[in-house]
Amino acid sequence: MVHKSKMTGKLEGIGAYNTNTKSNKFCEIMHTRKSTICGRCYSHKMLGSYRKSCVPAFERNSKAFSGVIPDHLIPTTTDAYVRFNAHGEVINHAHMLNIHNMAKHNPQSTFALWTKRVGIVRDYLKAHTKPDNLILIYSNPTIDKPIGPPRGFDKSFNNVEKGSNIKQNCTGKKCIECRVCYTVNSRPVRIVEAVK
Repeated sequence: MVHKSKMTGKLEGIGAYNTNTKSNKFCEIMHTRKSTICGRCYSHKMLGSYRKSCVPAFERNSKAFSGVIPDHLIPTTTDAYVRFNAHGEVINHAHMLNIHNMAKHNPQSTFALWTKRVGIVRDYLKAHTKPDNLILIYSNPTIDKPIGPPRGFDKSFNNVEKGSNIKQNCTGKKCIECRVCYTVNSRPVRIVEAVK
């Protein structure tokens, strides 16, 4: 069974399907690149310290999402808004297909996926029509160089250094109150937040 996390802090009120950052090969490689946001990964730090207790559930999710989940085991949710990858990253093509299938299985909910895996997303979009309730957000790894969403994505999420002159539009409000990332066709599409 796939585990849905109850998030805290900024994400309080948004359910999340997370995976284990510390066992994801893509995350491990990106974490060595200290000039990127991945080099400062909050998840990597948390799962190695005060959120260690989450690792078993996130690892079970990683294993479940790595293979195609049978139709009769696709989770049903009653949450209005659901996030993929508050912790973790898309693992492989099967993981992306599971996200697609979960969105189709739960048309009453809006799903938002944060990912840096442009190639996997583009391969997915060549083979599938994205459900209307799935929002694809490109998580830009480069700090202080905000960009708009790449082809195929609905939005982009960018980080800037604290004190940057670059205008920020994600400034501390709880996600459930703002919902820009969780609303289809909403503006802005280029979201900018200071590094925490």
